[in-house]
This record gives sequence, C-alpha cells and structure tokens, in this order.
Amino acid sequence: MSESNWDNIGQQIKDTVDDAVYYGNFTNLSRSIGDIINDTIDTVRGTAVGQRQSRAQQGMPGQMPGSAVGAGAPALYERRPQGRAVSILMCVFGSILTIVFAICFIIFLTVVLAGGFPAVGGMIFFAVLTVLSLIPAIRGSLRMGLHRRYRSYLRVFRQNLNVPVRELADRTGKSLEYTERDLLRMIEIHWLYQAHVDEEQHYLILSDDAYQAYLTAKSDYAARERQDAAAHGMTADAKHKDDGLSPECRSLIEKGGEYIRHIHESNERIPGKEFSAKLDQMERLVARIFDVVRAHPEVASDLDKLMSYYLPTTKKLLDAYQELDRQPVAGENISATKHEIEAAVDSLNEAFEKLLDSLFKDRAWDISSDISVLHTILAQDGLKKDAFGK
Repeated sequence: MSESNWDNIGQQIKDTVDDAVYYGNFTNLSRSIGDIINDTIDTVRGTAVGQRQSRAQQGMPGQMPGSAVGAGAPALYERRPQGRAVSILMCVFGSILTIVFAICFIIFLTVVLAGGFPAVGGMIFFAVLTVLSLIPAIRGSLRMGLHRRYRSYLRVFRQNLNVPVRELADRTGKSLEYTERDLLRMIEIHWLYQAHVDEEQHYLILSDDAYQAYLTAKSDYAARERQDAAAHGMTADAKHKDDGLSPECRSLIEKGGEYIRHIHESNERIPGKEFSAKLDQMERLVARIFDVVRAHPEVASDLDKLMSYYLPTTKKLLDAYQELDRQPVAGENISATKHEIEAAVDSLNEAFEKLLDSLFKDRAWDISSDISVLHTILAQDGLKKDAFGK
C-alpha cells in the first residue's frame, strides 16, 4: 500500500477521534477506526485487481501469495503453513505406540501382581515408553488443532487487515483470552508475518503500517481525552462557587490551577508508564487540595508552604526531568539524576496526601464536638437509649 493511502488513513482516523471528542460520544470508536482501515483496504484491493489484470496482459507476475492488500505488497501471513502432515503423523503414530506400550505395561503389571517379580523391570520399561509415546501424540493433536483454527482465521484475514478478536473467537467457539493466546502463538511461529494483537482493545492488526496508524489514533484519542478532562475540570458549579470567594482565595485557586496544568502537560511529554502513574496521582492530589479550598476557603491559609515551596519545586523538578529526558545519550549521571527526581516525586506525593488529610483536621474536630454536644443534649432530654433503660 502506498504512503499516500496510509496518510489518508491517518487523517480519517484523526478526524474520527476529533469528532468523538467534540461531541462527547466515544461509542464504537474502535469499530469506526477499524471500518476506516478496512474501507481503505477494499479501495486499494479494487485498484490492485486492475493492476493485476494489466500485469497479466503484459506477462508480469501477479499478487504475492498471502498478500491481503494487492500486487507488489509484502505477504502478511502464511497461506499454507507447513507442518500439518507432520502433526498428523505425530498424533497417529504417537497414539498407536501409546496404546501398544500401554497394553504391554498392563500385561507386565498383571504378571507382577501374580507374583512374577522378575517382570518388574519390563513393567517399568513399558511404563516409560508409554509416557514417552504419549508426548508426541499430545503435541501432534495440539498442533492439528492450531492448524484447524488457523484455517478458520484465514477466511477472515482475506477480507480485513483490522479484525476484532471476538469475531475470530466466535468462529472457533473459543474464549477471547484463548484466541488472543492462539494469535500470539501464530505470530511467534511466524505464520503471521507483521501481525500485532492489541490485548487491551481486543483487536488483531495484520500490517505494521496499519498497526502504527492504529497506535497513533489511540495515542491521539487518549491525549485529547486527558486534555478535554483537564480543560473541563472546573465545572460550571465550581465556577459559580468561585464567584463567592474572596479575590485572594480566587487568585490562590487560579495559581494552583496553573501548577496542575503544568503537571498534566509534563505527564504528556514524559514517557514511561510507571512515572506517568506517579504524575497522575500527583495531579489528582493537588487538584483535590484546591477543591477543598474552593469548598472551605478558611483552609487557604494552611497552603503557604505548598504555594511558596512544594509546588514551585515540583515545577522545577519536572522541567529538569524533561530536559534530561531529551538528551540523546543517557549517561550514568543523567540516569542517576532521573532516578532521584522520581524518588522526590514519591516524597512529594506523600506530602500532598498528608496535607490533604490535614485540611480535614479542623472539620473533624468540629464534627466531634457537635457529636459530643448532641449526646449531652439527648441525655439531658432523656432521649438516649441508656436513659430509657434507667
């Protein structure tokens, strides 16, 4: 498939994701992406038919075996995988030998039980042979099943480059997880040359180019979803509450929002799932702290240290980490510094969590006092359970 075709796929997928984010409707987004890829493949296949007919008239070679896209494209899967005959022989002869050796074992076992102890050696010998012959029988049977399921999958592969694993599972009557393991095995033994399995979304993508387009679409979608969540993090109700706050408190919350956005944007730029999870936790904790300030402005005075030191330090650390991450060669000093920053982020998260908990301290005392007064009044009015007992 030409580069322009794949560029077109990427643009269509990007437009689809943009529409989903804009309208807030992500239903069947994965299916829509698959339809775009498959429609493009159908178009190219139609063009390939014309090219193949032209080559036939000119005496040129036609479509490559196993190609799912058309003339000139690399084969994507093995149309007739070798080894089926060997699997059948292993299963048949292994089963026959297992039966023969098992019968011999039973005969020797009967002799031993009848008191013929010298036959013990023969019994053990045929027991070992029974187990050894059973191994190829089982392996041959499993391999035959793999061949049989692969032939079922091929009927789908000839139509699409992007296949829901559920569709393949339904063809064989196996579970989704079993089918995914099946496909990974077929990739491992090189029956599927360029295939990738997205175990999260349960999709099989047969082409490297299609897989890259698919990953790009998923990445763009995730990024847009996080950006949309950050942009709309302050709801209309929260904005209404801010209108009743003092100018100082509003300024504090706005400044906190800038730090939250910086944490979020840094998370977008820094690769690595483990560190990303730490930054996700940090963003949630800091956002929750300012939610508490918004709901209870009286705790704003407790955030002096947070605003004057912790958050500015966090910003510097994340900026430094991004600069180190951009270096083309990560030497020992760079790696050590990055590990130190990651450890510092853990410490900051712990501090933010404790700060968030401390913001509820005064309210906890107030609630405890209210409950204590309530119990006293109930006792005075004779409305407590123990008072009725007396």
